[in-house]
Amino acid sequence: MLNQIHAYISERSELAADKYVSGLRDSTKRLTQHPESCAPCRNPILHERGYRCCIYRNHLIVYKFIENEVRINSIVSSRMNPERMGDLVD
Repeated sequence: MLNQIHAYISERSELAADKYVSGLRDSTKRLTQHPESCAPCRNPILHERGYRCCIYRNHLIVYKFIENEVRINSIVSSRMNPERMGDLVD
């Protein structure tokens, strides 16, 4: 997922892509220290399936916290059609 995001952004600027992906990585690393810092997803499909969502600029980090482990399922554009979110998880 990060490679795809980087490739898309780097079409305009390699430096911007590096910074953006670095920020995404930092956000995911923070989850290991504070896994419940993000609320359950507002999207009803994801909420019903027990996912939490963190926002990083234009992306949602979709994950579950199970048995003291953060399991990142997907990193998706926050502009994605909410009805398609269910297709990306599980």
